[in-house]
Amino acid sequence: MKFVLALAAGYVIGARTGSEHFDDVVRSLRAIKDSEEFHDLLSSVRSHAGATLRELATMIERPAGGDEAAAAGDLVERVRHLAGLR
Repeated sequence: MKFVLALAAGYVIGARTGSEHFDDVVRSLRAIKDSEEFHDLLSSVRSHAGATLRELATMIERPAGGDEAAAAGDLVERVRHLAGLR
């Protein structure tokens, strides 16, 4: 997946900048990727995603009030109930 995203980004950037400025763009992207701010951003995104997934797991594990299918443990029905689809 990363390869496809990198390929698409490279194509778009290359098409917009032309070959003479491509090396400058690559150097700039590497500087951004290696920066402490970018690593902090990635750390924050990972932390937020982890907290969100833990919260979602807690919501799914909680018994649903009055919904027999959800109370019986059918995960799909519990998610539908939480999402308001049933």
